Amino acid sequence: MMNRFRKWLYKPKDNVLNIINQIMDECIPQDRAPRDFCVKFPEEIRHDNLAGQLWFGAECLAAGSIIMNRELESMAMRPLAKELTRSLEDVRGALRDQALRDLNTYTEKMREALRHFDVLFAEFELSYVSAMVPVKSPREYYVQQEVIVLFCETVERNGKGVPKFIWNCNGP
Repeated sequence: MMNRFRKWLYKPKDNVLNIINQIMDECIPQDRAPRDFCVKFPEEIRHDNLAGQLWFGAECLAAGSIIMNRELESMAMRPLAKELTRSLEDVRGALRDQALRDLNTYTEKMREALRHFDVLFAEFELSYVSAMVPVKSPREYYVQQEVIVLFCETVERNGKGVPKFIWNCNGP
């Protein structure tokens, strides 16, 4: 029941953010904030509702809430959350103004609002998710890749004597 409520709660936010993302892809494709850090998120975090949850989290933090008993992280993220929600309102205002004018051109004011929002959203996404779940640092990610490469090279060199169950996911 609670899961359905969350989906219902985040759905409109997801729709708005999806539309804004489509506009950013069209309007400022070369100026998008990098999101390479997302590959470090645990698999269970990467889903369709993440953007809506982040927006909701930013609104809660901006209003003074504390996330999941993490007071220090919440206090540290609060200024960013306030700036993000303010930036989102600027983007929505710029989009409303644009809708009343020429739909085929994007004003510099709108482009700047979109760039600013995109950077803030990416920064908030990394901060919020890192506060909620363990996210590997770039160094930890690199070390994990090195271990995988070393393992593969060792197995490749030895070739024989490798138990078949390592390669067969269905069992020995």
